[in-house]
Amino acid sequence: MRSVSVVLILVVVAMASSAPTDSPPQKHYDVEKADEIFEQYIKDYRKEYKNENDKQVHFKAFVESLKEINKLNEESKTAIFGINQFTDYTEKERKGMFGFGLSKQ
Repeated sequence: MRSVSVVLILVVVAMASSAPTDSPPQKHYDVEKADEIFEQYIKDYRKEYKNENDKQVHFKAFVESLKEINKLNEESKTAIFGINQFTDYTEKERKGMFGFGLSKQ
């Protein structure tokens, strides 16, 4: 009987520890509060920028991404789009990441 209790406790602990820790993405992001959201994003994803100018370039890209996320969420009835580690990528960085920005030779 004691071994059954131990196994049951282990199962409950395993189930609890496998539960997702991230909260689900929001349906709409307040672009007016983009600076606050961006600062939290930097902490959550441990982002580092070369200097203040680089940070501002990525902030602008982040704001544009928030607008796009909001638009996609308005249009979608099933999917929910949210912030991820690529939300601050500039267009050039995204193109380079997917190989679309390669120079012609």
